[in-house]
Amino acid sequence: MNKLNSSDLEGLFAKIKDIMIENKDWLFELDSVMGDGDLGLTMTNGFSKICETTFSYKEEKIGKLLIKAGMILAENVPSTMGTLIATGFMKAGKVSKDKIEIDLLDLVEMSSAFVEGIMKRGKTKLGEKTVVDSLYPAFEALKSASESNKSLKEAFRQAYEAANKGVEATKKMVSKHGRGVWYGKKSIGKKDPGAVAGMLLVKTFYEYIKEEKI
Repeated sequence: MNKLNSSDLEGLFAKIKDIMIENKDWLFELDSVMGDGDLGLTMTNGFSKICETTFSYKEEKIGKLLIKAGMILAENVPSTMGTLIATGFMKAGKVSKDKIEIDLLDLVEMSSAFVEGIMKRGKTKLGEKTVVDSLYPAFEALKSASESNKSLKEAFRQAYEAANKGVEATKKMVSKHGRGVWYGKKSIGKKDPGAVAGMLLVKTFYEYIKEEKI
């Protein structure tokens, strides 16, 4: 069908929660090197709370569900990453509005709003060793796949591949935000934990679509 609905969104958030729990220790390890060390908790607690509350009532409109998820994330994990991802969800929710199904074209528009929202809120751009360095390449890959009339599965496969490359690219970058700034050039050679978290979000979409054969 190549479309997602509110039930798929529920499944996606549940899978994000599971993937973040699986990678909690890895995120902690990465973040403890130059950050606060709380990224693993932020991601697992935040998405667990979303799963507990966002889908407790029946809502078919994609936009409303995303905005609700963003609000829950902002309220329950008021960390830098929590705030950025929450902003991204709320921006994506606004552009999807009252739609009850979304296709690749919709997801490209939503991804653009998601990434732009994060960049504006975090006052960051590509190449500054942040979550943007995995999410922006993923968005570009989605856009390219859409222009080539690829399936959802293939589009997110390409997006996941681009996000992974983005994570690897952060090893060559100098941190310009957060506690990583204190390390200056010593931050070179290390993966950015935020970029890894962003890559895991993209991975979730790809694996869910592949498993559900959408």
